[in-house]
Amino acid sequence: MSRPPSQNRRIIERRRHPRILTPSSALLSFKRHIDPFQSEERAEGDGTLIELSLGGCRLHSDNPLDIGERYHLILQVSKKSRPIIIETAVVQWIQENICGLKFTSMQAIHESQLRELLLELRHPAP
Repeated sequence: MSRPPSQNRRIIERRRHPRILTPSSALLSFKRHIDPFQSEERAEGDGTLIELSLGGCRLHSDNPLDIGERYHLILQVSKKSRPIIIETAVVQWIQENICGLKFTSMQAIHESQLRELLLELRHPAP
């Protein structure tokens, strides 16, 4: 179900950080957010990043996610870049196999990596 153009504009205007298209090889894995003292490390699924920003991402996944649920993400945008860990991301919307997540918690080192990566994606080296 698509939104009317006026609603799309309103959503875009609310974003604090512009989303950048990612390479088609950009992948991520996710698992439902659990208590940090539990040792479960099993990923619940994986997907392909479509867009990325400092505040969230849009992804495609054949694995079901739930609106409002919190997930731990590992982003791998290229083979050259180090994985970026998002401690907590919340599913904001789902439309078929595409969903939007808002990043709510990440360590400073991973935020710095994400900033550098976004700069590279915006201004690729010649």
